[in-house]
Order: sequence, then C-alpha cells, then structure tokens
Amino acid sequence: MPKVRLSLSVGDSHINKFNEVAAAAEQAGMKVEQRLNEIGVLTGVIDQDKIGRLRQVDGISDVEEERTVRIPPPDSPIQ
Repeated sequence: MPKVRLSLSVGDSHINKFNEVAAAAEQAGMKVEQRLNEIGVLTGVIDQDKIGRLRQVDGISDVEEERTVRIPPPDSPIQ
C-alpha cells in the first residue's frame, strides 16, 4: 500500500493533550515526523488505507493530505 504524507490539526479542546493525541495517531498507524505543538499540528506518513483511522482519533480536527504542485521549467514551451 502506498504511503501518504499528511498534516493533522489538533482541536483546540485537546491542545493541552497534544502528546496523547500524537500517541493515538501513531497507534492508528501514522509515523509522526514533526510535532508542532505551538500551532497544534502533526506531520508524517501513513499507509493510504489507514487514513480513515486518523479521522476517528479523539482530538484530531482535520486530516489533510500533502499536495504536490509542479510548474514547468522556464525554458519549456507555453502550455
């Protein structure tokens, strides 16, 4: 199963339990790479088929998959 990079937002009501929410995300299958306590965000990777588990974790208010934006090189023809 392919891995997906994502960001999780921790809800305001759970910000004081940030580490507990991070541990629950890891138990759901996410490999947490960054803990941005100050802004209530966790970043990491998870198997694509396990994303639904994260939406059920108490304290997570939003799950957002990373998007990639690509622009053509400056010397490429106009699209």
